Amino acid sequence: MRRIGIDCDGCVADYMAGAIPALRDKYGLEPNYEVEAYTIEEVFGLTRETRPPDMRQTLYIEDNLFAKLPVLEEGNKELTSQLWTHLGPDLKIYFVTARDNHPVIMRDTREWLKLNTDHFDDVFHVQRKAEFCKLAGIQVMIEDEVRQISELLDAGINVIMRDQPWNQHLPAAPSGLEGNRGKLTRVYNWRQMVEVAKEYYA
Repeated sequence: MRRIGIDCDGCVADYMAGAIPALRDKYGLEPNYEVEAYTIEEVFGLTRETRPPDMRQTLYIEDNLFAKLPVLEEGNKELTSQLWTHLGPDLKIYFVTARDNHPVIMRDTREWLKLNTDHFDDVFHVQRKAEFCKLAGIQVMIEDEVRQISELLDAGINVIMRDQPWNQHLPAAPSGLEGNRGKLTRVYNWRQMVEVAKEYYA
């Protein structure tokens, strides 16, 4: 059975469009796309240690940020249905996100996906995506965050990388020539995601 994983923020949901005004208004934070960041939060200079202690509670739970995010690009609602159409009815489509597993966040994430995608089989909230993908039998992951991508490739998972300012230093060409490392292909829109997925599963 074929299984594909799709990240939410930076791949189908435009986290930055929702987060920038919220982080600016509440905490005076601005994104810095010049830094070599491994996660979206690091674009704002945030780590687990420096993140405002109330940020998760305020933005994600009280303000329901994840329920309000715009889609990343027009028409990407068709991504999941096109994957299913081109790769066959045995394809399982899982959204795999590093968002916290707080009940409100999980509810908002699932409801957003129901509204903004045509088809998916399940949603999983995990921090270590490479480990999860290996256990779940996911062969291909659509992802944008550098740290997750590196771990996925090391685990032999093929990655379709959604182009973002914070992953510009990663190679654009497919790799996977070193032992059992996964392949990496940069894409710029959801239609290219579908085409690359077809190549990976050919």
